[in-house]
Amino acid sequence: MNNTLKTLASVAVLASTTQLAHAHAGFKDQITEGTVKTWNAVNIGHGCASNATPEGGVAFQKDVIAISTIFPNPSNINDVTFRASKGTVAKAGEEATIANLAAHIVGATDTVASTIAINPVTSGGTMFANTIAIYDEKNKVRGFQGWSGSSPFNGPALLQSTLKFDPATGTNTTVGLAPFGISGIQFKPDSCAKKLVIRVAVADWCLKGTKNNADDARVDVWIGKTTPKFNDQDVMPNATDAIYWPGLTVNRDLVKNPLPGTKGFDGAKIAVNNGIIDRTQPGWEVSAATATAPAVTSTKVSCTDETDYDTVYIEPNANDIDKYLPISTAKFPNGANGAVYWPSK
Repeated sequence: MNNTLKTLASVAVLASTTQLAHAHAGFKDQITEGTVKTWNAVNIGHGCASNATPEGGVAFQKDVIAISTIFPNPSNINDVTFRASKGTVAKAGEEATIANLAAHIVGATDTVASTIAINPVTSGGTMFANTIAIYDEKNKVRGFQGWSGSSPFNGPALLQSTLKFDPATGTNTTVGLAPFGISGIQFKPDSCAKKLVIRVAVADWCLKGTKNNADDARVDVWIGKTTPKFNDQDVMPNATDAIYWPGLTVNRDLVKNPLPGTKGFDGAKIAVNNGIIDRTQPGWEVSAATATAPAVTSTKVSCTDETDYDTVYIEPNANDIDKYLPISTAKFPNGANGAVYWPSK
């Protein structure tokens, strides 16, 4: 276990930290494009309450006893939605829809949704005593689920309501962290995108059992839309509010991989280099002819067109969410040992 992961694991059960700017589920860090796996964590900023109570407010909230996450890394490209924007977008979900990320992300094609690979931390100081990876039909890890309780391993609830309220600020400041690893992601030199936002479906459960299926405090569901199963807007951001997705941001390295038409572009070299634009940057070679490492090359000269998007998005669709986000009722180690969490019946 590397030092970063040890740090995450040590605070995964309960961590007192500065107040979140946004109390919804999110991610510990933004990441920068690259080729190596990095460690991150899902943030949980508060327990469950009805939408009548402001998120992260002073009212009593129930402890988070389980979590489920689904990343948009399916084996079937039809199980995700791709979006893109340029400039400011008024509301999440209103970005333009695009066919795929093939023009923007290395490894993405018209049949491969993404190269995202997830490694949940299932032992060694994880957030909950019981954590399992969620696999699709092709044995690909799609996310993870974790829960507290006595079966099969004993562990506390993540957030204790009596400890969350800070009278000095009038807010709840305790944050839980669910650690995971994510593979490196790279932007194509021809792309004008500066960010990839990976939208992840997250659910924080606070009650289990079918008798609680009508209780607004049973779960907080963080997805940008309702689905056939997750269709109760009393447990997710209201339709009248801004649509909310937990988004993991991958930032382009603008020094090593600058945008077309920016620093590093030398128009005079195009004619003598077979039409390839050289981008001279420390650590990145000038051309393939002299390279000791792959050249950063592009045939695109600038980012001026309306469809030269600066941000691209990938998100799971409704069918994917309904298939993998519910807490599994299978016996451990494939599920929560028979425990039922809404929307399971």
